[in-house]
Amino acid sequence: MHLFLLGVSHKTAPVDLREKLDFSSRDVGAAVEALAAKSSATESVVLSTCNRSEIYVASTAPGAARDEIVRFLSEYHELPAESFEPHLFSFSEADVAQHLFRVAAGLDSLVVGEPQILGQVKDAFQAAAERRCTGPVLRKLFDWSFNVGKRVRSETALGEGAVSISFAAVPAQRRFDLCPRDDRPL
Repeated sequence: MHLFLLGVSHKTAPVDLREKLDFSSRDVGAAVEALAAKSSATESVVLSTCNRSEIYVASTAPGAARDEIVRFLSEYHELPAESFEPHLFSFSEADVAQHLFRVAAGLDSLVVGEPQILGQVKDAFQAAAERRCTGPVLRKLFDWSFNVGKRVRSETALGEGAVSISFAAVPAQRRFDLCPRDDRPL
């Protein structure tokens, strides 16, 4: 069994394309089920957030799975493959695990340390599991990713403080000025 990942993210695709390839505005469970019906992949999970759409598969034929995923993305989102293929990234085998661990830990987020991503990874796996699209390979991989995400948040400084795009966008001095001081009237 081989691991394979195909996706787009804030690192590879502009916002308008990521929005067109977004699964989260629709039923992610239905998407993973539709993929499973067309794919040579024996296990699959669709992870979709505002900054990424990724498809994780376990397959005996990763080359065929890649082609089928591209066709699926094109058909499901009604987009010509040429419009998104240059923006796709892929990983195989151990690199899939390393990437998923970084995602679950918030290290591959637009704002490093984003706290919501671990929950989104869990939700994606749960949606696939409920549709019986997962099996022992992806179950073990995603369970490990949950543990990695939790450990990074609890054992490093990454989990400290407020982390969001809006928080990161406000310069530190302005954030300080927005916080009332004891000597200023509210």
